[in-house]
Amino acid sequence: MKKGFAGILALALAIMMLLSACGQGGQQDSSTGKQNGAKRIAYYAYGSEPYIDLDPSVEYSNGLIVLHNVYETLTRYDNKTEEVKPLLAESWEVDPEGKVWLFKIKENVKFHDGTDLNAEAVQKSIQRTIDMKMGAAFVWDSVEEINVKDDYTVEFKLSYPAPLDLIASGSYAAFIMSPNAVEQNSDWFNAGNAAGTGPYKIQKITKGEEVIFTKFDEYWGGWKDNQYTDIIIKKVAEGSARRQLLEKGDAQVATSFSVTDLKALRDNKSVVVSDHETWRNVIGFFNSEKAPLDNKDFRIALAYAFPYDETINEIKEGLAVQSYGLIPKGLIGYDESLFRYSLDMDKAQEHLDKSGVDTNGLKLEMTFTSGNEVYRNFAQLYKINLQKLGIELDIREMNWDNVWEKSKNPKPEDRQDMLVMNWWPDYASPLSWLQSLVLSEEEILFNLSYVNDPALDAKVAEIEQFIAVDKEKTHDLIVEVQKKIIEDAYFLHIYDDMSSWVTDVHFKGFEPNPAYEGVVFFYDTYFE
Repeated sequence: MKKGFAGILALALAIMMLLSACGQGGQQDSSTGKQNGAKRIAYYAYGSEPYIDLDPSVEYSNGLIVLHNVYETLTRYDNKTEEVKPLLAESWEVDPEGKVWLFKIKENVKFHDGTDLNAEAVQKSIQRTIDMKMGAAFVWDSVEEINVKDDYTVEFKLSYPAPLDLIASGSYAAFIMSPNAVEQNSDWFNAGNAAGTGPYKIQKITKGEEVIFTKFDEYWGGWKDNQYTDIIIKKVAEGSARRQLLEKGDAQVATSFSVTDLKALRDNKSVVVSDHETWRNVIGFFNSEKAPLDNKDFRIALAYAFPYDETINEIKEGLAVQSYGLIPKGLIGYDESLFRYSLDMDKAQEHLDKSGVDTNGLKLEMTFTSGNEVYRNFAQLYKINLQKLGIELDIREMNWDNVWEKSKNPKPEDRQDMLVMNWWPDYASPLSWLQSLVLSEEEILFNLSYVNDPALDAKVAEIEQFIAVDKEKTHDLIVEVQKKIIEDAYFLHIYDDMSSWVTDVHFKGFEPNPAYEGVVFFYDTYFE
């Protein structure tokens, strides 16, 4: 309860700071959602840090929830129609071979610094991201040249066919920024500076804690009176604290609640709870470079000891489905014929014996981001099962920076044995899982099971060649890759998650899009 109260107090202070910055004071009118008839403020109580890096060429984590409100991409994926829609590009065309793309850029669009959007700004933004080779820059690997054909036309020449309309709609690495911002380094962005075309400008940041936006008056989409003018996204780690903020009407939107909190919130008429399928799956990464997890049969034993059904049916109460490999439903490569491990302690013992691993005094460390009650609960069940095999599980909840630092340690023996985290796509494509989690890496990024298999690398390269031109062949190749990683038990394929969003009854217009995990496009929301 102390943590919950601290979360509410911290957000209340943030609101007071925002009102002060806006020159406003007093209480929000429940009939209009406005402060003193002027500012309409929405608060997103977020369960973790709202960003890691505010550089739009670099950020590759939670920061998409910030960046998609400040910057825009050429296109945006519509999950309802399963089509790519125009955003900063008003139209595009591609040659029959899928290797030359022309994007026509929207006119009369301004960046936050007053600069006009044009083809040169698009070219410089994407080229900066490619040249920096950080975050999700690899999504542009097919691009050989970016040429400015005229003031509002950009040409992309590719070395192999790629779905560039999808790539340009990405969660990461696809943001368009002012030419003035292109010249800046990451420190400039992480000081709270920004120059996008998005509907909101960054007003204030507190690293690891909060971001405050205010509306961009000259936004090309225009503004209506009932839209939210100012936004707070704040870290509120404890679900109980997020629940209290919603119940009191202090927060307008939040997610990631325990089943207990959801039950209470569903009975509360001042909020709305809605459940949605996602492309977010929960994965356990085995440290396959560290003994005894470098032993395939030992990893298989661990896979058979995990409490899949209890996790989904009891802890999640059905708001998830056990994963079929890495690729979630709705994307090429999802296939329900793939083998799934189930809890089977006899088979776990059989493979443990086959591995030859001596479990006397053996302790394994599992890490995950602190504050996640679901992870905490299934980890405790897993611990009990592993004790039956003579293995002690050390469960460690840590903040994401520490988990991340530990997983990237160059010495395998100094990394965690198992890491549990969410994964969601860079853009609406299965390549996000294959390129990031399976492809061999010289320098550790997100291949956190440290898979190093030339045969799998070759398969992923083949998928990259066919994904834009032959969906059937692509599907078969992705299934082949998944069969191999399941057979070798590099991962715990725990579940494909569902999201339960809770919104204030007056907060309208929000619809989650699985292509943009956790993002609230605040411009689409309004008070009613």
